[in-house]
Amino acid sequence: MDEYMINYETFTTKIVYDFRIGYGGIGDLIKFFMHTLGLCIKYKYKLFYLVNDIHIEYFLKLKHPQLYIKKEDMGCDIRSIDTVDEIPSLHNNFFNCVTPQLFYSTLNFDYIYNIQDIFYFTEEVVINRGVLLYPSVSNYISIHLRLGDKYLETEKQFIHCLNDTRPYNEEALFKFIEENNKSTILFFCDNDSYKQNIKNKYKNIIITSCSICHTSLVNSTYKQVLDTITEFYLLVNSEKIYSASYSGFSLVASRFKNIPFISLPN
Repeated sequence: MDEYMINYETFTTKIVYDFRIGYGGIGDLIKFFMHTLGLCIKYKYKLFYLVNDIHIEYFLKLKHPQLYIKKEDMGCDIRSIDTVDEIPSLHNNFFNCVTPQLFYSTLNFDYIYNIQDIFYFTEEVVINRGVLLYPSVSNYISIHLRLGDKYLETEKQFIHCLNDTRPYNEEALFKFIEENNKSTILFFCDNDSYKQNIKNKYKNIIITSCSICHTSLVNSTYKQVLDTITEFYLLVNSEKIYSASYSGFSLVASRFKNIPFISLPN
């Protein structure tokens, strides 16, 4: 990344990463940005992150502030990239804008750089860790279970996909917890009722006091997004992450510092 930034101002072709509410959660923001960064390094393009003033941007920031750009600084020379086939031969007199949707069918997780070398958590997240998890714990493993948008405890009119459910094997989940009853386990879930039930069932399970939300929903509050990103921060600092169902949230968290990521049987 240092070499890219040393040559950054010499690049003339520009790509602008445009991430807005409704485009996905924190995992999506990170993974699609990292993918775009890889393309910019490959083709020697100047990458910008468009500031959209969304809650996530207050808690997760780029280590290189010169990558940020505001819409008013782009003028009228803006065009949208409609297909990935355009990327190798972009116009250098435009701000060429990409959104995560462009990469849905081509994304991979073979990042050139570690996520922790690109992004950092703000002090507000670090402080909030002590609020959500008191007393503090260290040397813990994490389990993350994403039940899906159908089970989000929020107003249904704001949910993108009411049919979104993530299959998981509850028997395998219980077995894992029971076999690791000597370990400190942080349990994360997108449904508070289920999370509380697991906490009540097993003494070695620890949960946060997070106000659960999906950061992609327009009704998610500042505090809810802060809490969600704080849980992501806790996952990032686990010794290992065990995934009970598929979710980019936990997968990207494991890639932040390249900690072990293990999928439980489904």
